[in-house]
Amino acid sequence: MAEQAPREAGSSWMRSAARTFRRGICRATGLASAEEMAALRRELFKESDSILLVHKKLSTALREQKKQIEELVLLNRELLTAVGEKGLTGRVKQVNAGVQAAIRRLYVDPAELPPPHNLLAQRFGILSQNAEDGLTWAIFKLAGVTNRRFVEIGSGTNGGNSGFLAEDCGWTGMMVDASVERISKVRARFGSQVAAVSSWVTRENVNAMITEHGFSGEVDLLSIDIDGNDFWVWEAITACSPRLVIVEYNAHFGPDRAVTVPYAEEFDRHRFQDMRYYGTSLAALACLAVRKGYRLVAVEPRGVNAYFLRRDVCPAIPEGRPDSLFRSGEQTKSWKTDVYAVAAQHQLPLVEID
Repeated sequence: MAEQAPREAGSSWMRSAARTFRRGICRATGLASAEEMAALRRELFKESDSILLVHKKLSTALREQKKQIEELVLLNRELLTAVGEKGLTGRVKQVNAGVQAAIRRLYVDPAELPPPHNLLAQRFGILSQNAEDGLTWAIFKLAGVTNRRFVEIGSGTNGGNSGFLAEDCGWTGMMVDASVERISKVRARFGSQVAAVSSWVTRENVNAMITEHGFSGEVDLLSIDIDGNDFWVWEAITACSPRLVIVEYNAHFGPDRAVTVPYAEEFDRHRFQDMRYYGTSLAALACLAVRKGYRLVAVEPRGVNAYFLRRDVCPAIPEGRPDSLFRSGEQTKSWKTDVYAVAAQHQLPLVEID
């Protein structure tokens, strides 16, 4: 309504001014008397006052609109600050995932489900990306814990798969990330209970790193997520003996072939035109697990992380086959070209694992 009044007033004085202008033309051409000329001047002064009034109303309306826009901009900034780095869409997804976890908790009894669904039904996400927190916690509820220590390789800023354990459950451990900025945030968030290490992890330095920071020997959890040499780094680790291992796999490689990218100390998936070329297949990790004395027990539904228990830990949790536990998740649906065809086209090598 504030906009409509000035607009209507503007139309009114324009029509009036037009009539006055027509009469002025008549008088200018000698068709008007002195009295009529005097009346014209009075009308012009009156119209000038009307124009000034309309201008004032328009200026007031514009100032009000500007104020409202500034308030909306400020509100938007406050909203973006409140929802954090993930943005509003990410926060809505996080809330939705939390609601789904609560519904599962209310209506689904894990004790009535066969494995691995008895574990998957308990998943939730506090700091993890894909509700791994609940799945990890469900496994430890069955398998028990020893020293509540972890090694997290590729922690990001949220602590990866160990952030929930450190922040909410009092665990201690080592979090490693190649980014100095991310590790500074880890250090600020988790404090002295976590050894925050900024380093590029390789199979040559990983054991020395674990030993140097005091996490050799038995640990409850090892998590690896480095988007490249994941297979080779797990293969190289001998300094610690984790009871549970979580490793990211590349679902683009599919459920059948046991393949990994070849080891390269400076491997970076962002250097390749097709960024699906990284990491390892689930089947390759399952082969490595057998060699290292572990068994595949679960894969989270989004098809990112695989869970391996040491052979001597909780036999009640059965081993699963990679072809039956494999999940492709959402990450593969947007890619129409087969990653193997792309690798062949660009002569990108793959290592077959026996």
